[in-house]
Amino acid sequence: MRPSCSRSVDYVIGNKSNERRLPHYFVELTERHLGVFEVLNSMCLLDNYDHILFFLECQMVNTKTLPIPPYDICLVLLTLATTSNYYKADILQASDAYNFTRQSLDQRALKILRFYIRILLEFDTSKYEQYDLEFLRCQFFLVIDTLSPKRAYRNIDRFKRRKVENSKLIYGESISINEDELKDLQNPYRSYLSSLERKKSVLGNTLINWKLTQPGEFINMILWTLSNSLQDDPALYLSSHDVWMPILDIILELFNLRQKYFLKNEIGKGISADLCVQRLSESPLSRFFQSVDSIHFTSRFCDYMFINCDYSLKGSDNSSTSIHPVYHGENQLSKLYVPRTKYTKVYKARKSFQLRRKIIGSCFKLLIHVPDKHKLISPRGMSSNDIVDGISRTLATFQNIEQFRSFFLSDSLSQEVFFIPLLAEGTLAEIIENHRQHQEEGPKTSIKVVKYLGDTEQFLLEFISLFEKGFMVPYCDKKITEKVILEIKKGDICVLVLFRYLLHLIPSKKLKCVKSFNHFIEVLKWNDSKRLDVANTQDSPLDIPTLYLTISKMLEI
Repeated sequence: MRPSCSRSVDYVIGNKSNERRLPHYFVELTERHLGVFEVLNSMCLLDNYDHILFFLECQMVNTKTLPIPPYDICLVLLTLATTSNYYKADILQASDAYNFTRQSLDQRALKILRFYIRILLEFDTSKYEQYDLEFLRCQFFLVIDTLSPKRAYRNIDRFKRRKVENSKLIYGESISINEDELKDLQNPYRSYLSSLERKKSVLGNTLINWKLTQPGEFINMILWTLSNSLQDDPALYLSSHDVWMPILDIILELFNLRQKYFLKNEIGKGISADLCVQRLSESPLSRFFQSVDSIHFTSRFCDYMFINCDYSLKGSDNSSTSIHPVYHGENQLSKLYVPRTKYTKVYKARKSFQLRRKIIGSCFKLLIHVPDKHKLISPRGMSSNDIVDGISRTLATFQNIEQFRSFFLSDSLSQEVFFIPLLAEGTLAEIIENHRQHQEEGPKTSIKVVKYLGDTEQFLLEFISLFEKGFMVPYCDKKITEKVILEIKKGDICVLVLFRYLLHLIPSKKLKCVKSFNHFIEVLKWNDSKRLDVANTQDSPLDIPTLYLTISKMLEI
């Protein structure tokens, strides 16, 4: 079997009985790697960040020998990635006066980090030595294990109100670090003197592990990223787009890799369901979601995942969410910075919901391993069914069609097939129920199509039944308004998402050979004609959406 990041354990020594209590994935330091460690360490202590980056960049070529930065330098790179030019232009120019690469230090650091993440994801032993890959994995797992979120403490005096688009947000000042509370990361290598023993900050920013492990700072970082990813304010948007969206994406990749390794090597085989739940509650992704810190996990999680989005959920918590810049000055543009790019609302929505989906997907990656009829000990109140229902109810109340479309518009179907169809199905059921609420009679519409993604015949029959009842056809006694059109569009998007995933699993040629296919097309056309008839009867000036044209293109009819 080909080695992978989760399976390759030939050189780990942490799984052996030892007094040092090393993590399972731990790989010992060799003399060759020690030389690289010491070179990078020396540059770091001299604040020669350009030299660190240049040293690593020069060796990012097709070579069998992989330069591996130590865990402390990886933390320095992550912190360096937070020093964006838009608010630290003066400091960056002083630190990198010549800038012969014409790229800022933060962007170069991100490029290097992505390079190493890609190597871990591929884990290609034909390109790099297996020992080097396991050793690289060890360094980044040491990094991610230091980013354990701590619960927030509430202090209302910490926040200063600032008016923004979304009235449910309160922006405050960044929180200073109490250095007496900082604990150095335990150095697992006896022959290496970590720079963390003397290094506390990078270009004025506290090291990221110390920053994010302060109470409430990890979830604040996530909320700061998501809320600002849709902002019009240039400084707030750049803080998300240039700094925290790429960093949070890297952190999520590492947590997911760490979780896979944990499930493969550390949870234990043949254990009872109760013990499995206990071990899962201690897993990396469980620690990640403990930052939500609420006994009502689902409602709080949904509020957080859709922060600053345009929706109106009845009965939702009307309290404001307090957030603040992760680092001082992130909410202001530097006087030396000149914006050169204008980001459209469509671009912002696509980027924002791509990251939101990734966080939600990580949540489901944790929950799919929970045994039936069991719940995690921590985070409390975490259930896949509850989360599907909660997210579906929220999405069904979206008032912005571009945001709604962006949530479901995925470029990686194979990576999201385990949860997006469930959310599309749940959202569709909520939209249909909202559409027919003014009718007094009739049972609640039940939609169960996801379980038939592998059974094309039954999948089509379910939609035939749905369309025969008149799917999202406006009522004759109800005026066709912009809101009615919005609801129809949202319902159609859910249908198209489900068909998109069906075609991802089954070729369109095979689908067109199914016995009920022609009947499905006839019913689809009939449903479109019913919509148009109602619109013509009311002489509505609004264009009513139809489904046949889009589905026929998808099916290549």
